[in-house]
Amino acid sequence: MTLIRVILADDHEMFRSGLRGLLEMNPDFNVVAQAADGEALLEKLKSVKADCVVLDLSMPQMDGLQTLKALQKRFPKLKVLVLTMQKDMEHFKFAMSHGACGYVLKDAAFEELTLAIKTIIKGKNFISPSISELIMGQYLRCAESANDPSLEILTYREKEILALIGKGAANKNIASTLKISVRTVETHRSRLIHKLGIKTSAALVKYAIAKGLA
Repeated sequence: MTLIRVILADDHEMFRSGLRGLLEMNPDFNVVAQAADGEALLEKLKSVKADCVVLDLSMPQMDGLQTLKALQKRFPKLKVLVLTMQKDMEHFKFAMSHGACGYVLKDAAFEELTLAIKTIIKGKNFISPSISELIMGQYLRCAESANDPSLEILTYREKEILALIGKGAANKNIASTLKISVRTVETHRSRLIHKLGIKTSAALVKYAIAKGLA
């Protein structure tokens, strides 16, 4: 394999130095430059040729998210691997939609990082298994939500009562808030259970929260 030229962009000097040492123990890698923030990275790229940038998202001055935008515009062919502590869908989506080819967490094994770099150099994407699990979990939650009965089948009053149920209000409190009898609340609650096909009060609460009512 041709030697892979890597630039490390991270504001922690000790982390960069340690990572450089580990990478250069592998004959496939050559760390050609280091940068503490996005501005320094862009300046380095004016004079240093690289195949891959290993980029942290949390940096001062010009952070990783801003840097990704700039790299996508100025160096569209450069492979960028995000190496971060940010384990959430917002950062992941932004990174992958703004030019990142891979997303690896800092708590991953070093072997995962080297595999990720080699993978993106070949023109493929690489995502940490833990991030993949996060994506799958969100997908399954969306799929479950899509199968939920629509709020459109409920009357205005039923939606009012469902919202209060979602907030944990008891029948007596709901009756007081809406100025109706407890028996009327009980009747509406039974209708909600029947219409939505939900068997328990706990499931009603979960449904109300999922639909943004609570």
